[in-house]
Amino acid sequence: MLSASVIVGAYAVAMVLFAVWARRDVGDDDESYFLAGRSLSGPILLVTMAATNFSAFTVYGSSGVSYRGGLSFLPIMAFGTGFMAVSLYLLGKKVRIRSAEHDAMTAPELILGQTGSKEAQLTMATVLIIATIPYLALQPRAAGIVVSALFGVEDWVGAVLVTILVVAYTLTGGLKAVVRTDAAQGAIALGLLWLGLAMVVSDAGGLESAMNSLADSEEKSWLLSREGGKYTLLVWTSMMLLWLLADPMFPQLFQRLCAADSEEAIGRMATLYPAVAWLAFIPPILIGTLGHLDYPDLSKAESEDILPMLIVDAGGEWLGGLVLVAGLAALMSTMDSQLLATGSLFTRDILQAEPKDGIGSRQGVIIGLSLLGLMLSLWSNVTILELGMLAFAMYAVIFPSVFLAAYSDSLDGRAVIASIAAGELVVLLAIFSPGSFEGWWVRPVGPAMATVVLPSLAAALLALALGQYSFAPENRRIGGLGIDFPIGPHMLGLVAVFVLAQDFWWWEEKSLALGLPIWIWWAVMLSVVQTAIMAKWTMKEDSR
Repeated sequence: MLSASVIVGAYAVAMVLFAVWARRDVGDDDESYFLAGRSLSGPILLVTMAATNFSAFTVYGSSGVSYRGGLSFLPIMAFGTGFMAVSLYLLGKKVRIRSAEHDAMTAPELILGQTGSKEAQLTMATVLIIATIPYLALQPRAAGIVVSALFGVEDWVGAVLVTILVVAYTLTGGLKAVVRTDAAQGAIALGLLWLGLAMVVSDAGGLESAMNSLADSEEKSWLLSREGGKYTLLVWTSMMLLWLLADPMFPQLFQRLCAADSEEAIGRMATLYPAVAWLAFIPPILIGTLGHLDYPDLSKAESEDILPMLIVDAGGEWLGGLVLVAGLAALMSTMDSQLLATGSLFTRDILQAEPKDGIGSRQGVIIGLSLLGLMLSLWSNVTILELGMLAFAMYAVIFPSVFLAAYSDSLDGRAVIASIAAGELVVLLAIFSPGSFEGWWVRPVGPAMATVVLPSLAAALLALALGQYSFAPENRRIGGLGIDFPIGPHMLGLVAVFVLAQDFWWWEEKSLALGLPIWIWWAVMLSVVQTAIMAKWTMKEDSR
């Protein structure tokens, strides 16, 4: 496909040139390289948060899951990811202050500053790095899907080429250059994904016509129902909890909280994040569901390719190739951030390199991480969803320790180690022996792996409490931790929004409104309410 070659080649050259331009005025010290001098304002913080969070999982993972499970995945991802902004705000406004106090750039460094425990720092850094490797592998895996769809070559070709490209421009400029490329790639990805959706919907005869075709089909009507889509209420709620707890622990998102220039910037980002989440997830999930009209019997592995297949069919070589660049933009804007953030974990928390050694250390670590992610993407046959779930479950276990450390000056580092060890042991049990959960819990395999968040979180919280009780007897009582976390009407309102999102009363509802099931419009309304609450809350905080 000559046209596709021209489009993708031009995009690659443009990104390299843009990265060279973005490298201007970037310092070589760690704070400039990893945190852009703590200068990210509200608009750019929102753009870079969204671009780095909406990755290959967003474009290819979610379209594949929606093909296999139907429209159920849209509220889980769009509302659930949007609601995650609540935890970003609650954690972020404290993290920004604490990270500046301790000159911290990573969550383990914050733990070191708050607890004084190098052992806790090393434990958390090790887990974060191990969790990030499979998530990093999502990006070259998806790159292989795109290039294979465009050129008919083996998947490994695209995975290798995109990895080389991303490493090349990530090494040059640190966070400031990455943020600038994120802004460009985020705009490209979002615009082109909506163009792709318009082409697919037009090719299907319009949204209402396409959805009515699915609703009227005895074999395909399950795509418009939560129960038919193979979800249970437990899986539904677990996934939303997983996003809420795991996403703020992504090293690349945590890094941006440290880099914000003010609490107001974090508040504005969190307020507008739900709208961006819906804009990002609607196209790939609708495309994945509509894939049943043209490709009704794809296997699990083949379903990962449904988005590029439909877009090339609907748009032809030129338009199809152009829109598939959206997927490349999304995965590249995440991969560069993952490499940079995980590189900071290695150099500052594991290697604890001196500043004068920083440039060489950073380069070697980033190249090594990219190779690890590339190898896992090539040699593993698990799906994009399964790779993502593994990483998310490991991240979620860390949230209680980091949240408590941000709000308390009396947390004991040994309690942190106990919490992480207990929670991650439950996650490992789910990975290597899912049958152990039979009889007392949902078997955590496939999408149901999200349910491991409940027992692993319970284990982490229990170990944290017992560890604090055992190792810090002077702070055994909750009051002794000095936690300053007021629960006011805004927090109660947001809790109510989350509870209402578990809308079991519409679980079997299939009636459509404007082409979509009524329960999707319910989730949209809840996101609007969340945005209104967050706007009022953050404005009140800003006025203090």
